[in-house]
This record gives sequence, structure tokens and C-alpha cells, in this order.
Amino acid sequence: MINDILDMSKIDSGKFTLAESDFTVKHLIDRAIGVISFKVFERRQLLSIEVDPAVPTAIVADEQRLAQVITNLLSNAVKFTPEEGHVDLSVRLIEGGFDACVLGFSVRDTGIGISSEQQAQLFESFEQADASISRRFGGTGLGLAISKDIVEMMGGRIWVDSALGQGSDFQFTVRVGVGAARPADDSGSSRKGEPNRALSRDGAFAGKRILMVEDIAINREIVITLLSDTAVSIDSAENGREALDLVAADPGVYDAILMDIHMPEMDGYQAARAIRALDAPEAKAVPIIAMTANVFREDIERCLAAGMDDHLGKPIDIDDLMAMMRKHLAKG
Repeated sequence: MINDILDMSKIDSGKFTLAESDFTVKHLIDRAIGVISFKVFERRQLLSIEVDPAVPTAIVADEQRLAQVITNLLSNAVKFTPEEGHVDLSVRLIEGGFDACVLGFSVRDTGIGISSEQQAQLFESFEQADASISRRFGGTGLGLAISKDIVEMMGGRIWVDSALGQGSDFQFTVRVGVGAARPADDSGSSRKGEPNRALSRDGAFAGKRILMVEDIAINREIVITLLSDTAVSIDSAENGREALDLVAADPGVYDAILMDIHMPEMDGYQAARAIRALDAPEAKAVPIIAMTANVFREDIERCLAAGMDDHLGKPIDIDDLMAMMRKHLAKG
């Protein structure tokens, strides 16, 4: 909710900007699906994804903001679709060119639907289809308004086809560049188009020891499972205070620290600053990698300002996690 309000404030003040990068469409979709996959599973819904073969493998656009739009539409579809319902995401090529193209996205559901009168208000700030919706389902009423601004900044438009009781089909178009990034494959190709390298995870970090600072048990289990075949040794702390005590007791024991941001007693920013302030050169040099769902530019800059070295977005992607680990553990 806070991020939505901050985004609207930036839009209203003309400070909302886009930052282009080269990325694969697969990575974009994986990123959006990762946010809502647990809810889909929890509600026993069927999620289908269809990408037109004519869509370029990679595109140039603001990946974070484009993923934000897709995630918002998917989250709404899952929220307003009953258990065992269907949610479909499709991507198609509308207009192709050598350097640029227009893509069309569709998020279709079998949910509660929206009347024609309600549709007129959907993309306005702080508006929802019905006042009872916020009471039943929650939400700020800002997500679609923000999505509309992002889409229009990308040279496209957004609209909905729906009727009460008949589900909804939210569609939008964007104009993007044609990129050069390549998807990862079994031979170790990088999604950023870097040279091929066979990167096996088996025993990749044998002899290394890291500290994972995370207050939610299931999140700790996920990271431990993702790294289970790398032979890395993992210690855990449930808040920044515990992490500080562990590092202070033996400053040179860890090769890297994975630091959650929002935790009780001492948050990730405070913990990172406190670790850097310890009177030990190892504490000042150990790589600290932030783990947070807040992945906007200002969030990353705040992590770096607190003394952290890098940033991992949540939900954690195994390829991103492995790349980050290799980047920092290879230094030792």
C-alpha cells in the first residue's frame, strides 16, 4: 500500500521515470508468476500461460515496471476468481520491427466480473468497482491507476472486457525495443547474453559459510532448499540483533550474509550499519546481500547506503541467487 501511494505521488509530481534494460520475456513472466504462484496453489486455481512464438525472445523496456503491471493484473485476477477457477496470461506480437515492436498482454479470469458502469471508474486513483470490494478483498484502489500510467508511458493503452458474473479480460499494449538477451539453458547460457559457461550447482560452494538473516521460517527453508546441492554451510538468524551478535562473536567466520530488510527488534538496514561499525576488518569486508520484495531504485540505493553490497528481489529466483552467490563467494 505504501509503495502504491509513493508511486502515485511520483506520478502526480512528474518524478515517475522508467529505466530500460535488456531482458528475456521468459524472465519477465517468471518474475510476475513467482509473486502470485503461492496464492494460485492455495486457491487450487488453474493458471495457464501462452506466449505467441512471434514474440521476440528478449525486449528492451523497464522490466521492473512492466512486471509490476503484469503482477497487478494477475494478483487481481487471482483475488477475484473463486477456488478452482481459471486465470490465463497471454502475450502476443501486435506489430513487429527490427528494432522495436508492440506487444499485447492479456490477463483473463473466470471471476466475479465487472459491470459496464463500474468499468468506467477502474483506472482512476483510489477507485474500485464497488465499495464493498475493498471490505471483502482489500486493496488500495491504486494498482490499476498506476498500471495505466506505466502502460501509457510505454506508448500503449490498457482496457478491460468484462460483465458481471462472466469473468474479466484485462488487456494492455506496450511499445518496446527488441533485445539481445538470451534465456538460460542447460548449458549455462545467461539470460543477460553473457558468454556460455557450464555452471553446475553441485558442490559449487563447498567450504563456504554464509549467514541467512530472515524472520520468516518458510522463507529460510526456501533458501536452504534452493542451496541444498551447493554444499554451502548455512547459519540462520531470525532478526538483525541475532545476526549482529553472531558476526561480533567471530567476525571472520562468514563468507557472505543474506540480509532480509523488514524484521523485528533490528531491521536489515540497522543490522548492516551495525555490522560495518564493528571494530574488525572482516566485518567491514564481508559481502552483505539484501533480500527484499522492495526492488525499486530507491530501495536498492537505501540498501547500498546502509553498507550492503548487493540486492536480491523476492520471491527469490534460483538463477539470481546462484549468480549473486558466485559473484561474491568467488572473491574469497
